[in-house]
Amino acid sequence: MKYSRRHSIKTFGKLSLGSMAFTPFMNHLAAQRTTGATPKRFLFVLKSSGLTEEHITPPAYRPFLESPVDKVIDKPLQSVALPETLTSLDPFKDKMTIVQRISGKMCATGHSGFYGALGAFKGSNTKKPIAHTIDGYLAKKFPSVFNHVGLKMGNGSESVAYPSISSAGGGKQLPYQCNPMIAYMNLFGSIAESGDVQKKYAASGNILDFVSNDVKKLKRQLNGAEAEKLDYYLEGFDALKERRIKLTGMQKILNQNAPEVTDTFTSPTPTHHLEAHFDLAAATLISGLSNSISILCDDLQTNYDGIGIPGTVHGIGHGATIGEHNSEQCRDLIRKFHLELLSGLMHKLAKVPEGDGTMLDNTVIVYLSDNSDKHHSFANEWPLLLFGGKFNGRLKSTGRYLQYPDYGKQGHRTIGNFLTTIVQAAGLPDKHFGHLDLGLSDLDQEGPLHELLV
Repeated sequence: MKYSRRHSIKTFGKLSLGSMAFTPFMNHLAAQRTTGATPKRFLFVLKSSGLTEEHITPPAYRPFLESPVDKVIDKPLQSVALPETLTSLDPFKDKMTIVQRISGKMCATGHSGFYGALGAFKGSNTKKPIAHTIDGYLAKKFPSVFNHVGLKMGNGSESVAYPSISSAGGGKQLPYQCNPMIAYMNLFGSIAESGDVQKKYAASGNILDFVSNDVKKLKRQLNGAEAEKLDYYLEGFDALKERRIKLTGMQKILNQNAPEVTDTFTSPTPTHHLEAHFDLAAATLISGLSNSISILCDDLQTNYDGIGIPGTVHGIGHGATIGEHNSEQCRDLIRKFHLELLSGLMHKLAKVPEGDGTMLDNTVIVYLSDNSDKHHSFANEWPLLLFGGKFNGRLKSTGRYLQYPDYGKQGHRTIGNFLTTIVQAAGLPDKHFGHLDLGLSDLDQEGPLHELLV
């Protein structure tokens, strides 16, 4: 059944302001009815200590890694077996592309690429980001109640962390929630409220108005950097008020889709927290609370005691043997754990009908390391897994193994080209995302990975 713009306006006009005007779910439905468009969602899953290319390459294609490559290798995945640690992704082979031999030497190297993994620019944990990362950028372009949601496995004592991974723009570092119970209350807490949520939120909104007005008066008395700092406060007040208005119209949707609060949310074991974070991410996407989510699975001090690996990621990166497992076996177990959680999330999205397919069809998912391929990286290679949403047929991630020419050879591409691909697949006009590699000045570095675009 097709809907005209007039029919949609008439239909939605019958709904009350509180129940419709600020509800992302209804906005998506209205957009679908009037334009035929489906929502665009993005999930970035990052790990630390590198993602080595042979570990995500099907055994049948590993010979391609053993000799120099000077042209693009494009092979199907359907006819080959995945590596053992990727077998949980078998149901999604038709949506997956394994991307190999892109580089990222415009980013920081060593233990972490920091903002570079999602921004293609040099950053550090001691300086403010110089630009936006892709998750922060897409959050602005496809906003929702929470424009960006960051989730990170912590040590159990943290509530919020700033891991120098995501940015909303120059100097605007994005936070990551570490405690899954606190994250749950931030995202779904309104359905845990007793009494009339709309009245409570309206009252708190009035208080926020008073505070915001006082801050604006103070700002007029200041100049330069001090006034700029107040702008951040104002943005925070305005965002909080707007968010509370939106949430008042989402109680039914949130009740239907909120994750079950299990022992994983309150367990002292960090790996249980990561399980809870993936549950939260799935529920957040399905509820329409956010269209841009980043999950940082670990950092160098993380331990995976919950899956039988009590040593730190940093120690494993330096070759430590943990119990009966050598370092490579530990890395395999960690990667398998991550991808099983990711597979579970994808199964949940695949069960939700949307448009001519499912929510999974309209979600781009990327799994990569924050520092390319090795524990101490040089960023010559940045292996990753891409699961492509249809995005009206723009993104061509349909069960493929893609390996680009080696660093320095004609046709070689970078992490900036990959990020540009995601941006252009989403329908945005950016010519190139991130910085160029000055060491490749004799190559054409701008633009997307054309093999991934229709």
